[in-house]
Formats: sequence, C-alpha cells, structure tokens
Amino acid sequence: MAEKLTKKQLKAQQFKKSKEEREHDKSLKRAAEQEPAEEPAPAPKKRKTRRGKKGKSRQEHHNRFIVFVGNLDKETSQTELQAHFKSSSPDHIRLRPDKGIAFLEFEPKDNIQRRMDVALLQHKTILKGRQINVELTVGGGGNSNDRLQKLQQKNEKLINERRERIRNMVKQDKSSEKSSEKRQADQNTTNGVHPDRAKLLQ
Repeated sequence: MAEKLTKKQLKAQQFKKSKEEREHDKSLKRAAEQEPAEEPAPAPKKRKTRRGKKGKSRQEHHNRFIVFVGNLDKETSQTELQAHFKSSSPDHIRLRPDKGIAFLEFEPKDNIQRRMDVALLQHKTILKGRQINVELTVGGGGNSNDRLQKLQQKNEKLINERRERIRNMVKQDKSSEKSSEKRQADQNTTNGVHPDRAKLLQ
C-alpha cells in the first residue's frame, strides 16, 4: 500500500530535483572548476577623499617640508608664532595648543633650504618665557621602528651641522679679532705714515 504523504513531504518533493538534473548540475560545476574562467580584471577602487579636499588628489600637492616646534606655552597664539619665525617665513603653521606643539610647513620654492635652516636656528630660543625646541620631522605618524630610526638619523645630522656652524662662527670671530689686532698694531707702529714710506725713512 502506498503511504499517504504529508503536506510537508509533498512540498519537498516538488522542489526536489530528479537524479538526472542533479547529475547534470554536478557535471556543469566540474567543467567550471576545470576551466579557469577568464574574468575581467576588477576595476581599480576609487579612493575616498575627505570633504575638505573637495575631490583633489594628494598627487597634485608637492612634498611639504615640516619642522616640529615643541615646549610651547599653551596660550601661544598663531600670530606670536608667526612673529617669532618671521625670518624663516613658513608657508603654513599648524598649532596644537592643547599639546603645546606646532608644525611649520614649508612648500618647495627656490630658497626652501635657507628658510628651513633659519627656522632650525631658532632652536632653544625663548618664546613667552619658555625655551622652545625646533627639530626636523619625518613624514607620517606613529612609532614604527623605521620612522624612529629616520628621525634619529635626521636629528643627529642636524646636531652635527649645528656644531659645525658654531665652530665656523668661532673661527670667524677669532680670525676677525686677529686681523683687527694686526691692523691696530700696524697703525700704532707707523704713526699715520704709510708703511712703504716708513721703510724709506729708515
């Protein structure tokens, strides 16, 4: 006797594929796996832009050279910083009063190296009663080992350049003192007479 099927079994039977259909589907899957389907390369994803950039890509901007300024008073204003670094004329100043730091940005122009050197000479100067630090930076953020090494190398190089600059200044001062002493000695011995004429008189 044939058993009577429940509604659930009848519905399952309607959706159940026949043996032939199942074998046909399996053969199609095997063929698809054996032949690697050549799919078109996925289109490159568009990079999201920040709203402030207004769709401009970063490649349009040139490299920026950034100098770090630390140990600032928390009440230091943008105009005070601008006045202090007037001689180096930075293009942009990013001030972080909550942390007591600032970043001076220099865009590439014909005299950028001189401007950055002038800014770096402001190291250990006094601003609002505090001795400020002015140092080079390495792009990016975080504390990765590579970045810290680059920063350390740049700062060591800067320290060596500062030492060399001080040595040269001391040498120039000594040479100018010697030359001024020599001039005074020459003037004292000749008593207002030209040295060649003094030789003739002797």
